[in-house]
Amino acid sequence: MRSLTPSQIRRERLSAVEDDIQLLLGEKQASVRRLVSLRTRHSQLLTEQEYLEVARDLYQKAAIVVRYKVSDRFAALATEALRYIFQRDDLTFIVSLDVKGNMPIATFKVQIGEYEADPRTSMGGSIFEIIGVCLRLICLEVFEIPGPLILEEPLRSVDEANLQRALAFVLHYCNTTGRQLIIVTHNVQITNAADKHFEVTQHNGISAVREYV
Repeated sequence: MRSLTPSQIRRERLSAVEDDIQLLLGEKQASVRRLVSLRTRHSQLLTEQEYLEVARDLYQKAAIVVRYKVSDRFAALATEALRYIFQRDDLTFIVSLDVKGNMPIATFKVQIGEYEADPRTSMGGSIFEIIGVCLRLICLEVFEIPGPLILEEPLRSVDEANLQRALAFVLHYCNTTGRQLIIVTHNVQITNAADKHFEVTQHNGISAVREYV
């Protein structure tokens, strides 16, 4: 085994230290590049966060506007329907909006003259049928949903005296908006008011359609 002089030992140790320094410098450069990349990404994320916060605020404001827009038009149409069907000009349908637990809450009232009443106890169950139909009409209009208005067993709770005016109101809406009205019903009074009347029957699991002329 060859012995090293003190000078050679110092040179080898110095060489090893230099190698370690170069390795550490390489790791430092990699860390600096990584730091620059992370700072750039951090800046991008802050910008994206600002955009998202602005978008969220705009969405919330737009949602509020849409809710009030829908509620106002719903209240106006429901008021028009109630006045037409019940032949009373002192009826007003009122929609009140509130937010509870970050969720929109709507309450309904019917104003009869100077008196406000709960729809659940006013004018019997027919008012629910009328309001439900009006809500469908408003949804079709506000959200611009194309196609016909399809109602299944509508106005079931409306008494016979007001049923014809309720049908006339729905037909007026459809004529005004150019929508076709399709009603599925067992009510003879409703079928007699139709332009076309089709009867669907089933025998031995086979459906048959017959048109009444």
